[in-house]
Amino acid sequence: MLLLGAAAGGASLLLRYALVPVLGVDEPFLPLFPLVLLSTLTGGAWAGAACLGVGVLGAWYLFMGPPLSFVLAPYELGGLVGAFLAGLIILLMCLALVRLLARATAAAEHEQIIAREFEHRMRNTLTLVQAISRRTFSPDRPLDDAQREFEARLRALSEAHAALLAARGQGAELRAVAAQILAPFGYVPGEHRLVIEGPDVRLGPAAATGIALALHELSTNAVKYGALSAPAGKVVVEWRLVEGDPPELRLTWRESGGPLVVPPRKRGFGSQLIERNLAQALGGTAKLQFAPDGLRAEIAARLR
Repeated sequence: MLLLGAAAGGASLLLRYALVPVLGVDEPFLPLFPLVLLSTLTGGAWAGAACLGVGVLGAWYLFMGPPLSFVLAPYELGGLVGAFLAGLIILLMCLALVRLLARATAAAEHEQIIAREFEHRMRNTLTLVQAISRRTFSPDRPLDDAQREFEARLRALSEAHAALLAARGQGAELRAVAAQILAPFGYVPGEHRLVIEGPDVRLGPAAATGIALALHELSTNAVKYGALSAPAGKVVVEWRLVEGDPPELRLTWRESGGPLVVPPRKRGFGSQLIERNLAQALGGTAKLQFAPDGLRAEIAARLR
């Protein structure tokens, strides 16, 4: 870029020299300012500075004072300094214009990305709501029970999106998602009945939504049939990161102190949501283990 600017400064001198028969040696900096402008716009600050330096020094050497010398008459000093300052102002204004254009371009691209992400997320959310609706409402189930469960699942979905909005579209903290989902089931920080443990992990939109729904299903099941249905029951939600490229998240839901667990003969929607939908959303695995002393869920996913 320095060579580009120096070449532009030299071009301004050649152009000014070609105009000597018409203009004489007056206005020695006349062609310099447009070339400082073009150099800065095309090559950046260093190109503009090189053009300005070569142009000012060359005009001084060729057209000011005794020819082919850097001797300067006292009355020419103001013109030389003024030309340099004028060129510097043009350079700085060009840099400011370039920055403004870059910011405007970046903002427009960011808006397009947000619009595409919003469209994608809305499509996924509607598909998920349709799946929840189909599996919640059935002819052989009381409408009131189905409606309550459907509303609870939608609340879990809403809380996941609230966590994402709180993070301004940059993903959601796993701890915040878990706390929001478990709060209606009795989670209080510092108490032992519902425990959340793990390092800070930021989830993408799909992963945050999937884990939120999975935690809601596990919590609902624990209240109805598992550890949270017994006074001495306890639930621990913990996770850790395994180093790698990318790193792997391993999350565990572990119940204890509840009624004896009997494996179901048929997997319900909650189990399918965790083992299929969540695994797909995370690009990993999700397994339920119906151990006699308490349900255990293990989730593993690569973090991108």
